[in-house]
Amino acid sequence: MKELIASQPASVPGTLKTILITVPTTGGRPVRPLLDELVDQARAAESAGGRTVSVVLLDNSAAGSESARMGAAACEVEYIRVPAPGFSQVRNAAMDAAGQYDALVFIDDDERPAPGWLCALVTSAEANTADVVVGPVVVRLPPNAPRWLDGGRLIRQVRSQEDGPLEGFAASGNTLVRMSTVRRMGLRFNSAFDMTGGEDSVFFHELTKCGARIFFTRAALVFEIQDPDRMTLRGLVRRSYGRGRTSAVVESEIMDIPMHTRVIRKAGKFIRALCWIFSGTVLWRPIDCVRGMLDIAFVCGWITTLVAALPRTAISRWK
Repeated sequence: MKELIASQPASVPGTLKTILITVPTTGGRPVRPLLDELVDQARAAESAGGRTVSVVLLDNSAAGSESARMGAAACEVEYIRVPAPGFSQVRNAAMDAAGQYDALVFIDDDERPAPGWLCALVTSAEANTADVVVGPVVVRLPPNAPRWLDGGRLIRQVRSQEDGPLEGFAASGNTLVRMSTVRRMGLRFNSAFDMTGGEDSVFFHELTKCGARIFFTRAALVFEIQDPDRMTLRGLVRRSYGRGRTSAVVESEIMDIPMHTRVIRKAGKFIRALCWIFSGTVLWRPIDCVRGMLDIAFVCGWITTLVAALPRTAISRWK
């Protein structure tokens, strides 16, 4: 494949002729259905635009996943073992694999692309001369999912913005990255976030500070498939608590917002959560009660991380 990429003719500036789609996995989910869809989209993109599109499965499981290896082999995609555990480790391995490509695409192993997903990412990147393109992630629930999940909105909020420059933070679950920009800026995912997550928010924030242009396109849609645990109250509370911890770590790294402002905002979130629980109980609206519980779990995770970091935090961070 490297020889094929090297033999590509010189392209018009801004065009993306060689693209690598990467799928990180820890081996806990079946990857064959996703890889089949990615291979189909890769072939469609090659046929439509004279591109070279490859797919790589990055196995970040503890001992190497036999099911991941077999799934990659069955779909005839490259399999890369990433022995060092961590979110940043597998993201950096993806960037290493994309060293000779024009663009790197991230998609998670719990997602499924909508028809035309890859072409939408590439089209937006080329039309806007974007360094990064982000697409929406929509929760897909089974028919028997609990009604109190509110159609998946309690699991994940969908971006509601129009196409154009991204509003807010970028994540790596459904993202195209122009590799020439990354190589020019010399950025990597920070290994300090290996166990906490949030490495993608910090990475794309640093790209933006260096002048990168990040765009959003609604057409590059992926669906997030839910593990059974995510559809239980216990699982949702645990994830919300973890998101709170991640948020605290990311905020401390980025340091765009003064600490007292962050504390006030989290206090407001906690008070609103209590109101959700109260009104949901009085009016018998289980969705509101769950929403309040998740917000409280988030704030508790945020506070736990903040308190744990206090002995190592400079007084200036409170100014």
